[in-house]
Amino acid sequence: MDKNQKISESMKGNTNAEKWDFDTSEKFMQKALKLSKEKDYDFIGEVAYDLNQDKGTFDYIIEKFPELSPLKTRLKNNCEVNCFRNIKTEQINTAAGIMNLKSNHGWTDRLRTDVTSDGKRLEAANIVVNSAAMPDKLKGLQDDLEESK
Repeated sequence: MDKNQKISESMKGNTNAEKWDFDTSEKFMQKALKLSKEKDYDFIGEVAYDLNQDKGTFDYIIEKFPELSPLKTRLKNNCEVNCFRNIKTEQINTAAGIMNLKSNHGWTDRLRTDVTSDGKRLEAANIVVNSAAMPDKLKGLQDDLEESK
C-alpha cells in the first residue's frame, strides 16, 4: 500500500474530507457544461440540482480553481441563451423568463447613467453665454421658474 492509498483509507467515513480536487472539479464542470447545452436549462441552479449539488458549488470550485472559471462563464451563457430562446418560442412564461434574465444574467430594462456628481444632486449650474443679451434672457427664465413654484 502506497502513501496515497493510506491517505484514502484513512478518509473512509470522514464526512469532512475535501472531495473537490482539481480533476473532480473539472469533470463536474464539464458534465455541467454538457448538461447546460440542453434547451431545458434556463438557470444554473437547475443544472446543479440535476447533478445533486447546489448552485453554490460552482462558486466554491471557481474560488478554489480560478482556471476553471471560463467553464462557469460558458455554463451561465448557455443558460442565458436557453432562457432567451425559450421565451421566444413560448416554452416558458415570458415574465418568469425576463425575471430570470434580470436576476441571473444582468439584464435590465434601461441603462442608468449618473450624470450628476457622484450621485449627489447638483444644486446650481454655471452657464457660459456667448452674447451680451443672454444673461438678461436667462434671468427672465429663472424668474419665471421661481414664480411657478
